[in-house]
Amino acid sequence: MGRKRSQENIHLPKGMIFNKKGGAYYYRCKGQKDIRLGKTFTEALIAYERLTEVVSSLLTMNDVINRYLVDVSPLKTKSTYDEDIRIANKLRDAFGHFLPCQVKAKHARQYLDLRAKEGAPIAGNREYALWSSIMTSAFNWGIIEEQPFLKAGIKKHPEKPRDRFVTDQEVIAFLNHAPIWLQLYVQLKLATGLRQRDMLALNNTHWTELEGLRVGTSKTSVRILFEPTTYLENIIGKIKTINGYTSKGIPKFKWHFFENRYHKPYTEDGFGTMWRRYMDKALDSGQLKERFQERDLRRKAAQSCKSMVDANQLLGHRNYSTTKNIYLNGFQRVKPLSPYDDSDNEQKIEKK
Repeated sequence: MGRKRSQENIHLPKGMIFNKKGGAYYYRCKGQKDIRLGKTFTEALIAYERLTEVVSSLLTMNDVINRYLVDVSPLKTKSTYDEDIRIANKLRDAFGHFLPCQVKAKHARQYLDLRAKEGAPIAGNREYALWSSIMTSAFNWGIIEEQPFLKAGIKKHPEKPRDRFVTDQEVIAFLNHAPIWLQLYVQLKLATGLRQRDMLALNNTHWTELEGLRVGTSKTSVRILFEPTTYLENIIGKIKTINGYTSKGIPKFKWHFFENRYHKPYTEDGFGTMWRRYMDKALDSGQLKERFQERDLRRKAAQSCKSMVDANQLLGHRNYSTTKNIYLNGFQRVKPLSPYDDSDNEQKIEKK
């Protein structure tokens, strides 16, 4: 009986091993020295196929998932990458033994039904979404002839969008217990509607008094230029007072808008810790009755816009359907009709 494969090699094709010390993949063949395949999984897989004359259709879904986690997932944000790794383990357990060509649309439908019966329909949606992305990559790599889910009309489980509407009074109650840097963060968030990831990435190179605040959004790659209004200048001026100078009062060449005590930009985890700390203080004081999330402020900013067009431009969405799901999730701003109004909203009522 052969020796059991190590954990890092268990999902690799037969004969392929990963050498931790050398940081490279090798092909192990009996009676000869290991053959180096490459440092990346993709490079090694191509060399492996040439060497062993294995066609891509004989690879298992385990191999495809591993390649996705090496080639695609690292290009995503850290939180999404970590989530991909977690979900990938579930997909391996369910479909890792499949050949890619064996995956059909019916398997996706069955999986979604199973997750619903297990009481996790939303988690099933997320897992299916990653699975579909993996199959699309497999198609682009030439491993399968077509994406089995693309034209199948697979319906995910309905999800109720988050509808927490934060009032001005709630924002004030929270700010009463937040430090000055977090107060400025909230003010800038409500003024721009930027995602947390983009807020934490802001530095002085994004801002000029002449042009305004230039932001290339991380999720949609939409480039937004916020005009240098007096209100925006005031916020950024206060942020500069906190982080734009050394301890001796000398202006810094480069500084981030929201820095921790080590003068480094807050990570998403670090910021989340700070947010929860001051949210708990506001709740403990009794001034704030219900918790709200940082992302709820983006929705509040959108719902403060006068029109769908304004909200779409502020949020940097590529299509209006995404904006509609957020902008119309709360209350729509509507001017009531009046029989005595000289505007276009005048009611046509006959005067007797």
